[in-house]
Amino acid sequence: MMLTLDHLILRAADPAATLAELADRLGAPVLAPVAEVSGLTSGIVRAGALDLEVLRVGATPPARVGGYGLGFTADVPLPDASAALRSAGYPTSVAAKATAAGRSWRALQVHGLLPDPFPVPATTRHPGLMARATEAAAGVMTKIPAVAKAATRKSGRSMVVVTEYDFDASAWRAAAGHGPDVLAVEVGTGGCDWSHLPLEPGPLELRASGQTGITRIIFEGDGDSFTLGDVDFEFSSAA
Repeated sequence: MMLTLDHLILRAADPAATLAELADRLGAPVLAPVAEVSGLTSGIVRAGALDLEVLRVGATPPARVGGYGLGFTADVPLPDASAALRSAGYPTSVAAKATAAGRSWRALQVHGLLPDPFPVPATTRHPGLMARATEAAAGVMTKIPAVAKAATRKSGRSMVVVTEYDFDASAWRAAAGHGPDVLAVEVGTGGCDWSHLPLEPGPLELRASGQTGITRIIFEGDGDSFTLGDVDFEFSSAA
């Protein structure tokens, strides 16, 4: 099983304003306008091969935009990915299903990669019948707005997910257009151990010390660099 970086997650008090600023400054197309999805408020811009998701989560909004987390896809079905991650020592949650604008997907949370993760139950135990029943129940609960909102009142300081799309995500993304390619994503792990994570080569640059989460994203091109909250957005014309 291998994981591929799929999207970056920024947490913001005002996702619509943050999304608009990112689209303008990066020259990136809006892939999904801001909308409420399963108790979260989310919008997405497209940057090269990655999505930049702006998320409002938690009852208390953050004072600054933060580099909240990372999203991956796997080259195996989600249950197999979960089993492999648990075998490698990384606790995973049950997968929760979400829908928006006719699209649907499932995602599970991964703990042990960034400090203070989004507070959902996660385990390294082999999934069984009870886990499958819990997953089905989680899918039902995310469809009830009041229940979904209550489940996301606490945000933690980070989120790492593995997503499986139940629609043609490649065609959807291609129709939106192509923003600047991402050359590097700097992430502070807070000392968490990533050495057993099966990662495809990509733009991630990990460091154990300093500020945690996404701290800098470097894009290809000659645009003007800028900072939003705790995240630096830089351009480089280096090949």
